[in-house]
Amino acid sequence: FSNIINALQALDKTYSNSEMVRKILRCLPKLWMPKVTAIEEGNNLNILPLEDLVGSLMTHELSMQNKDDDEEKGKKEIICFECNKPEHYKSDCPRLKKKDLLKKKKAMISTWDDSDESSSDEDSSEEVAQLALMALEEENDEVTYDELLLVVEKYSYMITSLNKKVKTLRKENEELKSINLSKEDNSNEIEVDILENEVAFLEKQNRNLKEEIDALKKTFSKFSNSSEKLENLLGMQMCVFDKAGLGYEEMNN
Repeated sequence: FSNIINALQALDKTYSNSEMVRKILRCLPKLWMPKVTAIEEGNNLNILPLEDLVGSLMTHELSMQNKDDDEEKGKKEIICFECNKPEHYKSDCPRLKKKDLLKKKKAMISTWDDSDESSSDEDSSEEVAQLALMALEEENDEVTYDELLLVVEKYSYMITSLNKKVKTLRKENEELKSINLSKEDNSNEIEVDILENEVAFLEKQNRNLKEEIDALKKTFSKFSNSSEKLENLLGMQMCVFDKAGLGYEEMNN
């Protein structure tokens, strides 16, 4: 705080007491915000002496340091029941976390072996990467290079295995597509054969109908000629009551 005050006084511009108080409060870090709020609510900043503000802040700083020291001392007195080392509980033990991580790795490997083989290589790689990041985040900061290398090798093996499965599935998919296309071609050929047979049948019927029409035309033509001859013949015959030319004279009524 003395550095802040000296810096303010080193400026050419002169600040009033209330301005310096407000500037000091605004310069404090976020960790001090509860204390700043308490000072603003409990005092009138226009009349609060700068010395009182500095003394209050220094007292608060000392209490914070003592609290941190007590926490560190308390941690040193804590003994872990897992590894028998101080400064952490069993739930935060690095050794226990590594055991849990190893179980998760084995579970992830078995999950991938039994998983559905229909996923794409991009989705599989992304899932592997996410799980790898999760595993690394859960490890303790004391993880060694060999352990990290082991994790990378395991997930690399998973990715390679999944890529092989994806290639196999893609090949099978292409084969199924070819089979479906051949089936469609066969179906189209059958439809074409059926249509061609129908066309041939209709053409045959058309020819038969034309032949029948021609036969009917010939019959009708013959009938017409016979009818004309019959009419001519009937026109040439004399009525039985017509006795002209036989020495018979028609009587006048």
